Amino acid sequence: MTDDPETPGNGRWEINLAAIATHTSGRSEISAPDADINYGWGEHVQLKLDVPWVFVHETDQDWKSGLGAPDVGVKWRFIDIEDSGFSMSTYPQYTRNWLSSSASRGISAPGGQFFLPVEAATVFHGYSLDAEVGTNFVQYGSTQWVAGAIVAHSCGQNVECLGEVHEVQAPHDSQTLLNFGVHWKLNESLVMLASAGREFGTHTEDQQHLLFYFGVQLLK
Repeated sequence: MTDDPETPGNGRWEINLAAIATHTSGRSEISAPDADINYGWGEHVQLKLDVPWVFVHETDQDWKSGLGAPDVGVKWRFIDIEDSGFSMSTYPQYTRNWLSSSASRGISAPGGQFFLPVEAATVFHGYSLDAEVGTNFVQYGSTQWVAGAIVAHSCGQNVECLGEVHEVQAPHDSQTLLNFGVHWKLNESLVMLASAGREFGTHTEDQQHLLFYFGVQLLK
């Protein structure tokens, strides 16, 4: 959930193809595939388009599926780790339905969301440290304050293990996600990604009892 300041590099592509599953008290949701397509426009800018196909099951209802809410964004890394020992970026993103039927059928939430964060990263004694903080403006809901941190360390040949704490706060609702994952580099152009976690906090219908991610990252 927490992003970092890295960008693909000038003219390079980073494409993440994944299955993402979430489970709450009354709803199970699977995004498969979730296509997260990123392009490096220069060395410091990343253009993003994330398009999910979503399967939803709610209590006492049949499974339904449709196009989820695509997410578009632009990341700008304005401080480089090579020069200063750490890096920083900002990554505004806008999420909104392309199909009104997806909202009317309960595939995705109605209206749009605009997320405005700042990311920072550094390396300390072999550990990679990433942090993100920002505000999510929700059209038909409460504004959310979002913060996250990731610690990553090598745990095998070409394998990196990660732990994450991610906090979302809104009026009368506070959720903390604990997430653990692996980043396995198979070769120079193919990486396997996997993680699993759950939220702790205010007991609401939207609290995620399970969040699971499995995917591959294609680098070109």
